[in-house]
Amino acid sequence: MATELITQVAEVSGASRDDVVRVATSGGTSAADWAIAYAIEAITGRPAVDIMWAAQDRLPEPPAVAPTNPHAQHDPEVRIYPEHTSPEESREVIAHHPGDHDEDDLDDQDDELAAAEALAVEVHADLAHILDDTTAAARLTAAWSTPTEGRALLAEVLSLHGTPTLRAEVLAAQVTADLAA
Repeated sequence: MATELITQVAEVSGASRDDVVRVATSGGTSAADWAIAYAIEAITGRPAVDIMWAAQDRLPEPPAVAPTNPHAQHDPEVRIYPEHTSPEESREVIAHHPGDHDEDDLDDQDDELAAAEALAVEVHADLAHILDDTTAAARLTAAWSTPTEGRALLAEVLSLHGTPTLRAEVLAAQVTADLAA
């Protein structure tokens, strides 16, 4: 009976007997293979898609994936954090994460650095005039990281290089700044 079906499909599709057997057992990909599959579907009722994809069910298992770095070694001290891919998971930083920090401390540090930078910009030209050296003034203004350090450094420079009137003005400004802080 199977031989009769193969012969009948070959007549309907115009394909050879070998092509009909190949498509019926292994599926196919070309337009001619699809024509054979539709002829089989018309005669047997088996869907052409199932016939064409029949080979997919019999494909061998793909080989195991080789490691990306075959020389890699496990280090138990390295902590691997999971990736949060689920929309339901929280996106917050894990408590023991190395990048964990206090936001208030960062804001205070940023404010101090900004104030120190503003002081450096404000006094750079005057400091260069007093020292008569622009490069030294630039190094000194870059040296402080807080306004308090900047005022102390300026007071020391002015005590060495300033005039008595200038020293009195700086001392008055420093006292005013200390009272305000």
